[in-house]
Amino acid sequence: MTSTVRTLPIMVNPEQKAERKDDGLQRIQGANVLLAIHNPNNLALLREQLSSDFRIYENPSDIDNIEFDLAIIDIPSLEQYKDALQDKKTRCEPTLLPVMLMLSKRDLKHKLRPYLALVDEFITMPVDKVEFMERVVMLLRARFLAISQRDKLYYLATHDRVTGLPNEQRCIEHVTDTILSASVVNQPVYVIVFSINLDQVFKSFGHSGLDQAAVICSQRAVSAITDNDKLFRLTTDTWCLVNPPGQNSLNHTLSVCQQLISAISVPVSIEHDLIHLDIAIGVSHYPDDAVNTRRILDAAINAINTKAPNTPHFYSKRLQQDALRYIRTETLLRQAITKQQFELWYQPQIDFATGKVISVEALVRWRLPNGNLVSPGDFIPIAEKTGLITQIDRWVIIQACETMARWQEQALCIERVAVNVTACDVEEDDFVSFIDDILKKNHIPPPNLELEITEGVFFHSKSKNLEKLSQLRKRGLSIAVDDFGTGYSSLSYLHTLPISTLKIDRSFINSILTSENDIAITESIIWLAKTFKLQTVAEGVETADQASYLKKLGVNIAQGFYYAKPMPEEQLIAWLQQQTNVKPIEQRQSQMS
Repeated sequence: MTSTVRTLPIMVNPEQKAERKDDGLQRIQGANVLLAIHNPNNLALLREQLSSDFRIYENPSDIDNIEFDLAIIDIPSLEQYKDALQDKKTRCEPTLLPVMLMLSKRDLKHKLRPYLALVDEFITMPVDKVEFMERVVMLLRARFLAISQRDKLYYLATHDRVTGLPNEQRCIEHVTDTILSASVVNQPVYVIVFSINLDQVFKSFGHSGLDQAAVICSQRAVSAITDNDKLFRLTTDTWCLVNPPGQNSLNHTLSVCQQLISAISVPVSIEHDLIHLDIAIGVSHYPDDAVNTRRILDAAINAINTKAPNTPHFYSKRLQQDALRYIRTETLLRQAITKQQFELWYQPQIDFATGKVISVEALVRWRLPNGNLVSPGDFIPIAEKTGLITQIDRWVIIQACETMARWQEQALCIERVAVNVTACDVEEDDFVSFIDDILKKNHIPPPNLELEITEGVFFHSKSKNLEKLSQLRKRGLSIAVDDFGTGYSSLSYLHTLPISTLKIDRSFINSILTSENDIAITESIIWLAKTFKLQTVAEGVETADQASYLKKLGVNIAQGFYYAKPMPEEQLIAWLQQQTNVKPIEQRQSQMS
């Protein structure tokens, strides 16, 4: 069927328009309106009237890809696009997606019954401009009211009424999505389910007290987790916590569990009475424990041991053993700080040009009461995760400066001692004043102390942290980028850093004689250092050939087992007394041959 559509004669009455202006227009401004009008004159008039308040789309052939809130259409377009419109409205159900049909008097002669199911509003021409706008506003208000009700219903269906946290339904959806993402990137997922015994609260204070306790516990749990963690309330006394792939690790999971235990263990005040609550935690692991959502949640729930609260329990026996080792290490680490069980060992750094020991790196060691040493790789990550690293690093700095002061009194030929610091150290408000006070107390010139910071810390540091390091650098301290080349090496940021030294990571030194890539990277680092007038230190030098090659490349300082392993102070002094300087590489090679 074809139809000739007449131009809309819009009758404008400014006074009437002002009187009948709908204050609801402000609430729907910016809505998306699709104009599917064949007659170009009518299309132009509609565009002119609507474009100031709404976003206009005029390509009905792309209906499937357009998100619109109202379609204004005429008979020819309706016949052409009715199937696409019907499909669009069906997909939006139960939310209203209104369609307004513009009719001429001639169109009224046609049977309109086939369009009744599709069209929500008919308007005939000629039409009053104000009346037209009122009908547009009415349809859009109905649309947005339906959306609002839909969103409210969805929120009620997916969130806990008392705490406002996402509920079990959302938890299942989120865990499903998380597992899917983890499977793509081949990463693990830890799911934490914890139960808080609220029976006594309910018996003593009823539903009101129960709700109050649930809100307090939820707020504390939210404050104990990171922004990337997702918290859900499954039942009256059970919650679930999920980390995104890429941020899942046993250490992080245990750290979160400890934070939860600390937060919940604080007594809750209900109607002026203090109530002590216990938290029982179960943890499951994807893919070891299960590979689908329901089973991974069930595994975490089954791992909960209410008879042993305030301790995380893993569904996997292997992970449970790892968790116990982590928890015990943290406990012993706290005792070690109190009982001063740490030692400082020193590894010499040799000047390639002179063959002399010019500096040392101070390295912390932990000696247990039975005399055994704990590997730094076993306790440093836990110290960093628990925040204990700041106390340990400050102890190291104090001891290193006191030792340096003794060496100066003994006229020992060591110009500088290097200590490792982390982002946590630099973020402390008194970091700069702490360094200043230690140097002043021990009468050590700033150039005698070097701070080693990993490359990633510089890249992620806040501007105020870089400013602190800049202050120390201006005082004369040496600042080295540790493990340089393994992370974020870039000219775009290197020249902005307050540094004096680049330490070439041992991973490049290990294969410096065999890997063309590592040779190229090392040469690039040396070129960068020379360009920015920085010193270079090669760490992990283990053979004479490596040392000789690095010297030819122009590296300034060497450090590694080829010269000396880390050793306690007494052994270091004895080692230094045995040799006034380290023999040149050529002599050492000839003696070994």
